[in-house]
Formats: sequence, structure tokens, C-alpha cells
Amino acid sequence: MELSPRLQAIARQVPQGARLADVGTDHGYLPVWLLLNGQIESAIAADLRAGPLDRARDTARQFQQTNWISFRLCDGLSDIKADEVDTVSIAGMGGETITAILKAAPWTKQNKLLLLQPMTGASKLREWLQINGYVILDENIAQEGKKLYSIWTVTGGDMPPLTPAELWAGKNRPNPLRKEFLDMMERKAERALQGHLAAQSTDQVAVAQLEAVTAGLRAMKKELIPVTTVGMVYEFLQKKAPFELQENFDNAGFLVGREEASVSKLLVTLDITEQVVQEAAERGVQLIVAHHPVIFGGVKSVTDQTSTGRILLSLVESGIAAICAHTNLDAVEGGVNDALALRLGLTDIGQLRQAGMDGQGRPYGIGRVGFVPEQPLYDFAMAVKQLLGANGIRLVDGGKPVRMVAVGGGACADMMGDALAQGCDTFVTSDVKYHQFLEAKALGLNLVDAGHFPTEDVVCPVLRDWLSKRFPHVSVFISQKHAEVFSYL
Repeated sequence: MELSPRLQAIARQVPQGARLADVGTDHGYLPVWLLLNGQIESAIAADLRAGPLDRARDTARQFQQTNWISFRLCDGLSDIKADEVDTVSIAGMGGETITAILKAAPWTKQNKLLLLQPMTGASKLREWLQINGYVILDENIAQEGKKLYSIWTVTGGDMPPLTPAELWAGKNRPNPLRKEFLDMMERKAERALQGHLAAQSTDQVAVAQLEAVTAGLRAMKKELIPVTTVGMVYEFLQKKAPFELQENFDNAGFLVGREEASVSKLLVTLDITEQVVQEAAERGVQLIVAHHPVIFGGVKSVTDQTSTGRILLSLVESGIAAICAHTNLDAVEGGVNDALALRLGLTDIGQLRQAGMDGQGRPYGIGRVGFVPEQPLYDFAMAVKQLLGANGIRLVDGGKPVRMVAVGGGACADMMGDALAQGCDTFVTSDVKYHQFLEAKALGLNLVDAGHFPTEDVVCPVLRDWLSKRFPHVSVFISQKHAEVFSYL
């Protein structure tokens, strides 16, 4: 089941686990889609007319969701109690109708989230919300064909006064469609102004108000928050983790998308899977920054017959770009291995195998070494499991307590010699082979395999913090759909 872009934009604002009332549900597409995707627990589908409500029942039956939807034939929220829902969607109606619905249900300002999408009368609705104890937390713009729709996230609270232009178009917020939306509102205001000026009896008050609106809209266009592009994000990551530092076998870099595409939402993940792309699309993300390359090892075709092909097709079809920072991010200061060392509480951190200096004079190389308070291997391994959220740990006891530790995020067991040369008694890495465990035992080195995902996923919060600080107007998320792929019995 697919939603229209307008309904997708509304669905993205519905909190996980919400109890939803969808007022004016028509075909019931929104609650059914949210239930199918596990985003809500239950829903009330309400409509004033029997025909649309019957269509909603048909949709729910088609997708076997009738047990979780209560259908109400009622005017607005008149047959819905405050304790039944925590989120209310009112979309596709005029601003006056939405105002009347909320006026009749004052409980909507008490710990409720409202998702409003007025088709007309937006300025009057904003003004009413402002006067009557509601605050607009956010406004998103969706494009469907040639039309633009504004979706508001509203709750109870005090809203700062809005200017005449803001009553028409809302406050300036980062959005790639914002300028186009302001252009549209300016055209509407100018048409209204010309209509008043052409009237036989000119309403001077209305003319003054519309002149203030058009002037304000033009000023808002000049004050638009700068647009972040995919190319700007790549340029920033190039400075933090130069892509030329990647290993010869690697394929890190800007791998999918258009360099000039604007970015208002960005998703960070270890891997780009089909589930991650779906998550990004649902969130309205324009760019995914991942650690592992989405294209690796000579892709010869892009079709829906392979997992990689489906991922690439989904990225392109959803307009989502991909930048992957792999072994370059492993090696640089502050990257994967520093994040791993810090997560495990190492102190006096240094390089395990320094490969050289980058163009800015910073040392780089795979792996780190550091110290922990002396402790038995079992205690240390259990702490590693807990700190990394690993599903399990494999280890071999080299016969020494843990004091000086080497770490290598991902598959770095071939660096045991470097760890021993540095005087380490313990090495934490992943993807250890049988013969490497045997070798570590013979060499007297404690070897801990904490899993590929846990030892590298530690870099995702680092990437999020880097990107959020550099691009404060971009919403940066860490994937909630990607996790360790296997379990231990």
C-alpha cells in the first residue's frame, strides 16, 4: 500500500505507538498504512458522511486491519473522547472547518498532538490557534503534482505573535520547498491585493494588510535559511575523513544521487539495507551517510533481482542520495577506532598502526591502543559486551590480566602482531577466524571478538554529532531499523 506524498508527509509526523484519530478519513488510507507499518497501536477513523466511512471500512478489510480501527460516523471529534487518543489528524479541509472542529473539542489542547493540513483559510486558522492556546511546533511542505501542501504539527501552549506574512505562510523553517511555497503565497496575496484595488469601493484596511503581507513574504524569501546540499555534506566529510585515505580495495565516497540536491533531513547508519532505505523514505530523508559502501565489489547490473539492485533502485526512486565513509573513517582521528576506544573506557589512547599523515598534518591509521584498570579477562569481556550492546562475545584467554588493550573496529585480527609489538595483553576486534584464535592462544594474547556491527556502530553517534554541529538546520537521525543481523544461542 502506498500513500500520496501529502499523506506520507502527515504519516511521518505521527509518533511511534500513537493512538490516532483521523478526522475526515475518507478512504482510511492513513490509519491503515500506519497500522501496516507498525507505527501506531490503534486508530479511530471518523467522517461526517457515510459513504467515505464505508470506503474506509473497505480499505481496512482489504488489508485485514479492521480489528484495530474504530469507525465513527460523526461531525469532527464529537463522538471521540479525550482519553481514547493522543494524536489527531485533520487534513484536507478548509481552515474554517478545522477551527470549528477544534472549537468544539477544547480537550485537544491538553497533552494532544494535532496534525493539521488546511486546504484554504490558513491565515485565519493560524490566528485562531494563536489566540486560543495552541502552538505550531513545526510546518512541513509536501508536493503532490504541481500543488504544495502545508502540514502543521500543533499542541497546546503559548505561541509567539505572528507577523501578517507569517499568518499567511508560517515561520521560515528549513525546507527545500520553502521558497516555492513563499512564491505561491506571494502570488495569492498579490491577486487578493489587485482584487481590492480594482473594486469600486476600496477597503483601505484590507489593502494595507495585504501590502504588509506581500512585503513580509518578500522579506522572508530574503531571510530563508541557507539550503544544505549533498555536495556540501560530502565536502565536510572530506575534511573530517579524507576519502583518499581509504584502502585500495575500498569504495568509499559519494555513491548515489545528485550533488546539488538539497538536504533538510539526513539519516546516519552503519549499512544501507532495504529496511534502512524504507525508513529514510518514511522520514522524508534526502541523504543517507553510511559507513559500509552501498556499492562494493563490481556491481554489473541494477535490477530488482538482487538485494544490492533493489537497494539502489529504492534510493534512486525515492530521491535519496548516499555517501559512504568506510576505511577512511576507520583510520582518521575521531573516527571508528577512537569511538570504539572511548566507548570501552580506554585512556592514553594512541595509534595501533600509523599509516601516515593526512593533508592537514594529522596522523591516521587503523586501530588504537590504550589502558584500562587491571582486571580479569572475563570481567573485561562482560563489560565489552554491555558497553557495545553485543549479542554475544567470542574470546580466547591468553593467560594474562587485562591492562593494555588494542582495539580494531571490524575485521582487524590480522593486526595481532602490531598489538603484541605495542606491548598489549588484550585485543578487541571482530570476525576472528579459527586459526587466529589458535595463534592468539599460542602468543599469549587475550583476543576478544565482539562482533562487526557492535565494534563499528559506535561511530554513528559521532557522525550524527559532526553533521548536526556543522549543519544545524538539517535534522540528523540515526537509523532505528538497522541492528545486529545475527544472534547467539
